[in-house]
Amino acid sequence: MISALLIVFGLLCAVLLLQGTLRRGAIYEFPFLSGAVLTGFVLPQLVGLANDRFLPSGALESALVMICLSAAMCWLGSAVASPPAHRHEWIYDDRRLLIVAGVLLLIGAYFYYAISRLPTEMTENTQWTGLPVAYLFFARMLTYGFAIAVLLYARSGSRVALLLSVFGALFYFDRIVIGGRRLDTGEFFMIILLAWWFQRDRCLPRPIMFAGLAVGALLINSIGDYRSLSGLKEGPKWEEIANIDYVGNFQQLTEHGGAELKSAAYIIAAVDRTMEFDFGAVHWNQLVFAYVPAQLIGSEFKQALYLPTPSPVYEQFFYTPPIGSTVTGFSDAFGSFWYFGCLKFFLVAFCMQKLWWSARSGSMMAQIFYMLLPIYALESITHTTQNFLSPWVHMAIFLLPALYLARRRDPRPSLETAQTELGTFESDSLTALRP
Repeated sequence: MISALLIVFGLLCAVLLLQGTLRRGAIYEFPFLSGAVLTGFVLPQLVGLANDRFLPSGALESALVMICLSAAMCWLGSAVASPPAHRHEWIYDDRRLLIVAGVLLLIGAYFYYAISRLPTEMTENTQWTGLPVAYLFFARMLTYGFAIAVLLYARSGSRVALLLSVFGALFYFDRIVIGGRRLDTGEFFMIILLAWWFQRDRCLPRPIMFAGLAVGALLINSIGDYRSLSGLKEGPKWEEIANIDYVGNFQQLTEHGGAELKSAAYIIAAVDRTMEFDFGAVHWNQLVFAYVPAQLIGSEFKQALYLPTPSPVYEQFFYTPPIGSTVTGFSDAFGSFWYFGCLKFFLVAFCMQKLWWSARSGSMMAQIFYMLLPIYALESITHTTQNFLSPWVHMAIFLLPALYLARRRDPRPSLETAQTELGTFESDSLTALRP
């Protein structure tokens, strides 16, 4: 049974990856990107877990069914999303956009600097709370400014936009090279690649993209070793980083599995056994955690806003997910609606494809949103589906007002331009009527 389900999942991964070869630029669409993550991150762990004799009976089978359904939804949601028939688009002033990008970059840079000045004991924990979370809430604006600046440079070649882009890239350097942050690395490259695709119709060659995915699969599964050597107080040990056994770590994963999918199998089995669901309450709780400041309303009032959610995995199997690992989005999707939770991935794929069509039709707002969201959409697979929902709230608070201020006050053509166009139309009409 497990072998058959693994074959089905492998075929689904192949279908999703095939989407990137059908037409130019499809490598940036969600089906291909999700196929890359499922193939490089999920599939090796599942192959290894097939050899785990200590998993609860039927746990891996249930997880595989859920994962196969979710992978199918990553294709189906995109397939049914049709291009928008009519849209109302804001027309932007490039000079105002540059100002907005600069302000967002400066505000975000200040709060990233403030985070770096916090005591180590406040930032060394995997799960931040208190002041670091508040600072990070505002530091995120740097990413918005960076995306706008890169998009403007790709469109016009503005030197000011280039300077702003370089300024924003400097703040990515520490998080990518020293911190080994997967999200920031993917976000950085996706912003640049998508800006060139949307504005200059330049696409990364597919062979290079596939080669990059192969390298990424090796790196992502050795990220723990990398971080332990790059984040040392005395500085990164580059020689030891170069000698990390990336291939050996990947092989070990295919032989013994990984913590992420192992936790997912335990959680899915526990929920399947108890049939206790949260019906989406987990999303409300995460929004309260992220956007309700306890410093302003008090910890007791914030705690009262949380909804009760079942967590039967420890009661059923005495299992606790390892600290620092994720439990994947398959777990929370199953925990909310049983196997029907795969529809969460349908909604992610549908929203991403709708944004894609709008971006390709020339909508600058859709382009900016699409540049920012792919990594969070993929984290709905590797981490939790909440990671796709939360950014929308943050962008509604900070990015949308900034774009509103950057729009042209009167996008309609001037009276003189309208008269000229009308005269041209009348002249062409008379010419066409002449025998």
